[in-house]
Amino acid sequence: MKINWGFGPPKEPKDNDADGGGRNGGRNTGRDTAAAETQGSEQHTWTGGSQLATRVVVGLLWAALIAGPLALALQVLMPETRPVVQQDGAVDRIGEAAAVSEFAERAVVAWLETPSEKSDALRPYFGDLGKSRPNVAWTTSGSAVAEIVKDDSGLWSVTVGVDAAEGKPPADAEPAAEPAESPAETPADDGEGDADAEPVERITSGRLYFQVPVLYVDGEMIAQALPAPVPAPDEFEQLASAYDHGLPAGHPAFARVANFLNAMLVSGDQASLEAYSAPGTSFRVLNPVPYAGVRVDTLVAAGGEAPSDEPSDGETTEVQANVTLSGSNGEQLGAQYSLALQAREGRWEVARLRTSPALAEPVPLPAPVPVTTPTPGTSTSQGTSSQGPSSTPSAEPTREAESHPAATGSTTESP
Repeated sequence: MKINWGFGPPKEPKDNDADGGGRNGGRNTGRDTAAAETQGSEQHTWTGGSQLATRVVVGLLWAALIAGPLALALQVLMPETRPVVQQDGAVDRIGEAAAVSEFAERAVVAWLETPSEKSDALRPYFGDLGKSRPNVAWTTSGSAVAEIVKDDSGLWSVTVGVDAAEGKPPADAEPAAEPAESPAETPADDGEGDADAEPVERITSGRLYFQVPVLYVDGEMIAQALPAPVPAPDEFEQLASAYDHGLPAGHPAFARVANFLNAMLVSGDQASLEAYSAPGTSFRVLNPVPYAGVRVDTLVAAGGEAPSDEPSDGETTEVQANVTLSGSNGEQLGAQYSLALQAREGRWEVARLRTSPALAEPVPLPAPVPVTTPTPGTSTSQGTSSQGPSSTPSAEPTREAESHPAATGSTTESP
């Protein structure tokens, strides 16, 4: 029986008796013997290769069969491993505040812009809270979060500012009837009212602020109450500036600052910018250049006295440049730059662009929250803060911060 392993056609042995062995007689005996040996050698080669391939396939199948149960056993027996991730409470709180801010802003805008006929659209924000809606909704723009704090109850209190305007009914609509004055709308007369007081001037559009409490639980949010109109955030007077000595236009530092700003804002020449910069700095020009011109109106130094016209190497001074930028259309725009200058080879160079101006007084710090210290046999009062230790903090850190140079924001070094 001849076996074909798929590596080629089976070899047919020559039948010497049938194909003329008698005709050739004994002369072909050696030739036929050699042919038979060659055929046997080829058959052995093909058969051996097929057996080797079969063994390899069988070995792979056994390995696969063994690997499956082995992997399952390792999965069951080995302890569960999880990546070690340390949660940072501050980072988590920042992410939660960002999500709440975005939700509160959307909720306030939806509350203003949704008319009564579409009040069901407010359910994702306010649930089943009672909603008295106008027939003509307000229009809004420029919404932004003005303040966000987490109060003692665990709710987020968010104040949202928005440019809002009362909706105008269609021209063919019937005029709305005057609302009837109810006792609740009439201020009670306590004897201190001014009967001759001027009527209150009311606006129908402008920047309005609304406060809304938001509940945040595992990434899900809902407003705990309807938005409440509140006053605008209080204004605060600017702190005293440390720049107190004006420099004349002919002062060497004046020209150096003017050329530095011109290279950065107008010409876009990086080489010129570096020529007016101290070594080791990495200032870059604006690209593309948005302004057609810059003029330094005044240059004011900090420290009570003007920097030297011929400074020694290493001297530093703080200056503020009040500039006027000109656009391609000829319109002008004011700007201010706070710079630190450093002297090298008898000339002033720009060493740093400050992110904030130098101040002559410290930035006010929030007053510390008093913490009640529990005594044995007494319970902690409700006013105890959960964010601090059980001790009464002193005001000493605040006094230290006020006296520390870094708290003033001023890094003025006298030349």
